[in-house]
Amino acid sequence: MNNNSVHSKILQFKREVQRISVRRLRSLTLANKNTPFKIWGSTLEGDDYSGREVFTFEGPSRNPGVPYNYNALGYMIMYDMNKGDYRTFVYDNITKFELNGVTYEIN
Repeated sequence: MNNNSVHSKILQFKREVQRISVRRLRSLTLANKNTPFKIWGSTLEGDDYSGREVFTFEGPSRNPGVPYNYNALGYMIMYDMNKGDYRTFVYDNITKFELNGVTYEIN
């Protein structure tokens, strides 16, 4: 293989969108704490958001004695870098996810 065909195959692979489940999305967000990624989806009120830059962090629901677990309810508190504040996102409402230059569509 020459350099041009290798390069074109790499670009083709990068452009292909991979499909993942909500369960896999949860795993990726929890495994990549403090790593910025982008999400697309909608709020509980129905407002769309696109390319929102966020990251997950070690939250209070992981501590012993805290009576709730947002992750078990399908929510995740993430730091929204666009708004400069913490936001709660619903995993089921996320439609697209980008991490380290790889884009995933959520089934």
